[in-house]
Amino acid sequence: METGAKNHSPSDATPSIPAGWRWVDRPPSLFRRFEFDAYAGTRSFLQELEQLSKQRNFYPDLGFGPRHVNVTVHVEGGQAPSADQCAFAVDAAALAEAVQAKS
Repeated sequence: METGAKNHSPSDATPSIPAGWRWVDRPPSLFRRFEFDAYAGTRSFLQELEQLSKQRNFYPDLGFGPRHVNVTVHVEGGQAPSADQCAFAVDAAALAEAVQAKS
């Protein structure tokens, strides 16, 4: 588990954290780990995520292994995640669900 991970946003006046994602205090970011049954799912998700990143001109930090992908959306200045960052997180999760449904 990430140090400082929380399931809430940094302030009540900010957009809510998308379902399945965690707020991490240090460094301020949204984090989620996506699991896949096989490397083919991981590869497919990474390819889909690349397309989403190009469309949005937004590139999160990624870490991955044969059957998982960690996605970290860094939030500048320790502020709350923006609506665009939250929308990216929601869309990334939808891509993962679509890939997982195909396996």
